[in-house]
Amino acid sequence: MNFHGKTVVLADAGREDLADRLRALGARVTDSLEEPADLWCGSEPDEDVWRLGIPMLTEADLYELLLRGTPEPGPGDFPGAGVPGGEPERVHAVLRAADWAAFVPERDLPPLRETLTALERAHGVTPAHLLATERLVERGARLRHPYARPAFGVTGAITGFALSPSGRHLATGHWHMEEERGTLQIWELATGRAVNAVAGIEGGVGWPGCVDTVQWSADGSRLALAFRTNMVGVWDPFGAWLNPYGEANVTDGNDSAATFALAPDGRSAYISMRSDHEVMGCVAALDQGHVFFAAQFGDVEGPLPELLPEPIPGEMKSRLDDGEWFFDQVWYSRDGKRLLGHDHDFACAVELPGGRMLWLAETGGPAVWSPDERLVAAVGNGRLVVLDANTGHEIGSHPVAGAPYWGMRGDVPRLAVVMEDGAGVGIHDEHGGFRYHLGIETIDGTGADPHSGQELPWAWAPSGEHGACLTSGGRVEVWSLGAEPELVRSAEAPDEATAVFWGDGDVLALAGERALRFVRAMTGEVLGDFVFDLECDVEPPVEEDALLDDVFGADSFVLDEEAWCTIAAPAVGPAAGLVIVPGDRLAELDADLAWTVERRFAWPVRWGRLDVVPDAESARATLERASEEL
Repeated sequence: MNFHGKTVVLADAGREDLADRLRALGARVTDSLEEPADLWCGSEPDEDVWRLGIPMLTEADLYELLLRGTPEPGPGDFPGAGVPGGEPERVHAVLRAADWAAFVPERDLPPLRETLTALERAHGVTPAHLLATERLVERGARLRHPYARPAFGVTGAITGFALSPSGRHLATGHWHMEEERGTLQIWELATGRAVNAVAGIEGGVGWPGCVDTVQWSADGSRLALAFRTNMVGVWDPFGAWLNPYGEANVTDGNDSAATFALAPDGRSAYISMRSDHEVMGCVAALDQGHVFFAAQFGDVEGPLPELLPEPIPGEMKSRLDDGEWFFDQVWYSRDGKRLLGHDHDFACAVELPGGRMLWLAETGGPAVWSPDERLVAAVGNGRLVVLDANTGHEIGSHPVAGAPYWGMRGDVPRLAVVMEDGAGVGIHDEHGGFRYHLGIETIDGTGADPHSGQELPWAWAPSGEHGACLTSGGRVEVWSLGAEPELVRSAEAPDEATAVFWGDGDVLALAGERALRFVRAMTGEVLGDFVFDLECDVEPPVEEDALLDDVFGADSFVLDEEAWCTIAAPAVGPAAGLVIVPGDRLAELDADLAWTVERRFAWPVRWGRLDVVPDAESARATLERASEEL
């Protein structure tokens, strides 16, 4: 980032070192918003700055930019997937000779990580691992822990989650109700580690009992959140900015999370709200800053949302109470030209723009669309029905009570129905025909009611050949679903887990209100296991607002009830590997810490060197020595 000629607002007083560094780069530094600014920096987001559309960074992220800059790409090629396996000396020689300036994380990091994982299995951590980590840290890898939180607060309960379209990342939204703030975290499934976070989101993320409060764009580059009770905003899931691209407040003070659907391109969303038309709701921009709209008063700030003025056709209207339609849960079609959703007992499709209702069908319960958008399934009044998604006509049914979950085997949809009262799971063909029953004692929540909480007890494998289900006994079962079903694996789930996701590489993510675990579906290997907001009986080694020196703050988290761990904020430059932790807890660091690359990939902390010290005084001495050496 070029700071020359830019005006930077430092909201927190007393950071003269930061101000001096900015001035040396040609920036004008101020502590107020009395005149236009190009960048704002503080401990967490500021609502007034947010509304003005000024880019916001935390102090730690700004320091990171100043300390390491932006590495320039080199002219050569990095071997990437061509790094050979085999003997440690051979791998070390190839990595030592490689042009690391040509390293492209998206292309090169996953295969290199696989090669070094195999090398570690055969030989342990070798000089090749240490060299690769050293080069990645030089290129900007940053130490991170999984318990991101607002300043002077805690992470908070998980109130929303969503798997990315690629299956490589999980987004979790958190809400600390007492502090009225929230946190967004991004997790890499391949490693089971947190790779990015936005802390201090005003009003928290999600709402108790509400689903779909976290949604990805079709290409995985944008992430929408229901936040601050009834607002919707879109963030960069892999960026450093605290700001959303845009936000919309259009529900006239609704007292729970907005019902919304993110458009495939991530630049707008359909949001349910009352209007003067028969099909309620509007399409609001989420890439143009702040949008406010109060339909009944005609008040508008920002771009005017698009309403849905087309009247409901007479026959359909006669079947609806009050002759109007509100979506209770809603999705966009992949081409962005239709809204698909339900209002509990009815399902419908609505054309965009305009809102013309294409069909309306009584289902008796919430409906879900197949991934290929050809079919609709719903369970209500003790009956599974499958509809043609283009016409709403029924094409199959079966008597059962529960919640339907679509999967795909090749280009053919498959259905699982998680049955009520722990009665197991039924597997059905695309037309609802019964195939066989899985004798699983399922958890109480089937996920049938979109207002029943974060309940997703079933997940299909991307191949459609397997499924995973949470059990009432606190486990997750993995089943092979070929001609005959077969139990493949049973693994322990975290306490009170309510949701399971099947991601890329056959990694399961198991989530509860305050717990998250990543498990390999086929082996049961635990990749990551985290419990949020643990309490500790001892005081942290560094006070929350204390500095380790003129530059680096302290970022502490609880290891367990007996110990804390602290890394630097930011963990770059001379503080890249600094860790304050009791000496007898070193072996536990790999379970919580990771190097993160481009806020997208994680790298095992055990593959690098850490500067481990027992207390803050030792940390300050270590930083002083490292700064002198630099």
